[in-house]
Amino acid sequence: EDAGDYKCMATNDAGVVERSLTLTLQSPPVITVEPVETVIEAGATAMLNCQANGEPPPTIKWSRQGHPVVSNERVTVLSNGSLRILSAQKEDTSEYECVARNLMGSVLIRVPLTVQGGPSRAKGSIIGNINGIEFGIAFLNATVTDSPDSETRVIQAKITNVPRSLGPGMRKLVSILSPVYWTTAKEIGEAMNGFTLTDAVFKRETQVEFATGEILRMTHIGRGLDPDGALLLDVVVSGHVLQLQSVADVNVKDYTEDYIQTGPGQLYARSTRLFTIDGVSVPYTWNHTITYDYTKGKMPFLVETLHASSITTEYNPLEETVAFKIHASIAKGSNNADVYVFMFLSTDIDECETRDTCQHECRNTLGSYQCTCPSGYRL
Repeated sequence: EDAGDYKCMATNDAGVVERSLTLTLQSPPVITVEPVETVIEAGATAMLNCQANGEPPPTIKWSRQGHPVVSNERVTVLSNGSLRILSAQKEDTSEYECVARNLMGSVLIRVPLTVQGGPSRAKGSIIGNINGIEFGIAFLNATVTDSPDSETRVIQAKITNVPRSLGPGMRKLVSILSPVYWTTAKEIGEAMNGFTLTDAVFKRETQVEFATGEILRMTHIGRGLDPDGALLLDVVVSGHVLQLQSVADVNVKDYTEDYIQTGPGQLYARSTRLFTIDGVSVPYTWNHTITYDYTKGKMPFLVETLHASSITTEYNPLEETVAFKIHASIAKGSNNADVYVFMFLSTDIDECETRDTCQHECRNTLGSYQCTCPSGYRL
């Protein structure tokens, strides 16, 4: 309380003289606004506040596990001392230190930041044609949350502007969402989901083959995250699916997808699945090839297995919307997957090179081949 402005005045018969001065008492820094433990979704903005008083006014520096934080286009120390991290990534998860320092001393406070893997929202557009019917433009919106009672993340998605002639059949096309649940799946152990591996920038080519002969191809383009942390996705579809009546009861069974690192910036994934229509089982297979920036590195394991469970689908003809709900997690691949990797990486013979292999259409597969008939016919 002795600090302040003082005035000295001297007087005599000849006059008056005075001088003013300011007394400043130096003091070590004191943190006045402490950073708090922060948990955010990947892609969101992290703000760690830290402010301090002292005399002289202290400078504030940030470090991460003892190493100075270097500012860049994502990471900035603001003029008020707060640390701001834009488009937070899982790699930003760490303990950070705020240090306030002046001539009288310094004070340090630690704060943990946790960035949860995968964005919490996704949005995009779907164009193309199915069964010869032009899609126009359909719109995809999805939310992602942690499951409260299992080691999974829950993806709830809705596709709007789906023609009524296609809506019932799309109930079984869960993998139209495959980039969403691959990007956001709960990571078990050291396994990486699609966001951690690629920063949500990738191209994914998919072919769906139904046991009834229909083939559907899809291209997914992941364009990263928008400023609000939502996954941006463009989808193009082309081909045929099994026609379903709107009253048909569709049940999609739990399934797995094995992701194989075939090279830098390259993945291959395959899944054999099953859905039932009014109790009748229909198998179908999915094949994915994924390319991304090879400088992002590789998966920590040669094979990772994505588990999809508790799948529900519904089409609303009045709103022309298809709704999906799915639980997803990703973990190190199993030993059975290693056998499949050996088959995949081995040289495959293309039996379809011989013209007389099939009467109509021949489709080569790993270690085998498949003869198919035109739509509407059966072998």
